[in-house]
Amino acid sequence: FRNLIVNVFFRQVDVVGAFRIPVSGPVIFVANHNNQFVDPMMLIALVCRTLRFLIAAKSLQRPVIGHLARMVRAIGVERPQDLAFKGLGVLSVEEGGTSVEGTGTTFEKDLEPGAKLKVGDELLVVKSVEGDFRCTVMPSPITATASPYKVLPRVDQSAMYDRVHEALQRGDCIGIFPEGGSHDQASLIELKPGVAVMALGAMQAGTETLKIIPCGLNYFDPYRFRSRVIVEFGEPFEVPAALAEMYTSDKRGAVRELMTMVDDAMRGVMPGAKDWEELQAFLTMRALCKPRHQKLSPEETLKLNKMFALSSKRLTDDGRLKGLLDEVHHYDELLRSTGLRDRDVRLSLVRDSVAFWRTVSAAVQLLLLFPFALTSFLLSLPVSLLTTNLARREQRNALANSTVKIKALDVVASYKILVAMVFVPIYNLLLSGIATKLVGRGVWLLPILYFVILPPTEYLGILVCDHFVRCWMRLRATLFFKGCAPSSGIMQQFVEQRNSLEAKVRDFVAELSPQMSEEAEAHGKRQFARISVSLERAQSEGLLRDDGAAGATVAAPPMPLVDLEGSDLQSTPPTTDRRGALEVGSADSGVAVVDPLLGEALREERQVRAGTASRRGMQACTMQ
Repeated sequence: FRNLIVNVFFRQVDVVGAFRIPVSGPVIFVANHNNQFVDPMMLIALVCRTLRFLIAAKSLQRPVIGHLARMVRAIGVERPQDLAFKGLGVLSVEEGGTSVEGTGTTFEKDLEPGAKLKVGDELLVVKSVEGDFRCTVMPSPITATASPYKVLPRVDQSAMYDRVHEALQRGDCIGIFPEGGSHDQASLIELKPGVAVMALGAMQAGTETLKIIPCGLNYFDPYRFRSRVIVEFGEPFEVPAALAEMYTSDKRGAVRELMTMVDDAMRGVMPGAKDWEELQAFLTMRALCKPRHQKLSPEETLKLNKMFALSSKRLTDDGRLKGLLDEVHHYDELLRSTGLRDRDVRLSLVRDSVAFWRTVSAAVQLLLLFPFALTSFLLSLPVSLLTTNLARREQRNALANSTVKIKALDVVASYKILVAMVFVPIYNLLLSGIATKLVGRGVWLLPILYFVILPPTEYLGILVCDHFVRCWMRLRATLFFKGCAPSSGIMQQFVEQRNSLEAKVRDFVAELSPQMSEEAEAHGKRQFARISVSLERAQSEGLLRDDGAAGATVAAPPMPLVDLEGSDLQSTPPTTDRRGALEVGSADSGVAVVDPLLGEALREERQVRAGTASRRGMQACTMQ
């Protein structure tokens, strides 16, 4: 059922690194959280083991999602923000101060040590309560005078942790999103330490070996129906046994060290862009970099994205990179202003004979598919309008109640799916009833239509519409760029600009790749030191020191990290198998390629272009 939901909503789901998932033993999956309820459904559908997710207790009370969560044995978590309430009176506090003065407040009733006061967007952690009108907090980051506030009560999570520990001791898998809540930012937000507390607590409770696997959910237009997603499972690492021992005497230090490992691992499976504009530039650069007539594998797609992100972070002072990104941004903006995409320009970069036969083929397929696509579109129109409108309303509500969301796009897909799960069965029953009435063959026809005929017919209609849209895109690109005289001049400018950018991107990446390969190798060594099988090995290498107190071993100051947000190029040497390494292209290859076959294709393409240009030059000389 979960696979059905994922495969219907998404046109293409690619998986990278599934072989890294252990077939047995307790595992904690940690993933980014950019698509609300779709994220756990995606991982549950792709992980071929029992995977129990932590879910907000508030969500367990929702009609549809609560039922689905109980089906997969999700573990509920009470969150302070879900229990927040408006405090009585107003409070005042000085920036950097620890004393909060209240007017008309009831601190003794509402607060206890560990609770939080939310003033604006800032949180004040309560240390002690001295009376109804006075409490002590951690140093305040703001100055507030007679300000209203909310109270986030302290929540006892011991029962939830016990359930997690029991599941891990049985060898089950736990899924968690360390960011705490879903969001629509391009990069990771601050991770919450709950996953480290769970892992270290489970080790102390008797779990002998516990692995953590980072998961990167890389969506292409996550809120759109029939979009694409690439799921990457990173290299698993064991929770160090020495950290579990350290957790007994120094909980904060052990949690901090493990969270550093988790953060580093998660950034290894993320694209690494600082915002959506930069991510769009990386996607365009990837399209410019790849051979025109070869499709990149999911592994190659991710590694090119990560290479651009790595170069953006490491070469901040390189003027060429900044200029190249500015040109790509300008190219993207011009395309958006005309309602086009880079793929429209790319599809037009073919010989006239190829364009002719492509146009004929697309036109014939459009004519043949049009009756079926139109019928499918009209039948699904009520569902589409209802899900879209309700999802937009939920988006507005989510944006109004969040401080981390940009446009609240992370809730759109989830709400579309939830609404469709309720409305589609009712709508299909209505269609089956109408068809049974029109045919007049008796009530026995209704269950056949409802259960046997309508579901596969609707899915076939979705596939037909997918193919119809792709045919239209091919036809549109040819007509715009080759067939429409009024627009051909403007479109030719796009072609010339793309050709120029393509050459610049490939030359830049060809020069960049050796440096990025060295950075990736160095980062791999640092990751091996940080994410090791046990801290005993790290201790032998001088990464741990003895503090001299009760024989406790504590972590030494962490070595400087190169923030390779999204770089996972270090796992294998540059010349190993084609799906596990970054193959560095030579200077004459025109590109730093993800594997040898891709590099060979690019070299052949350049040779063909060079030969074509040479023949054209000879023809011109002969004519003169």
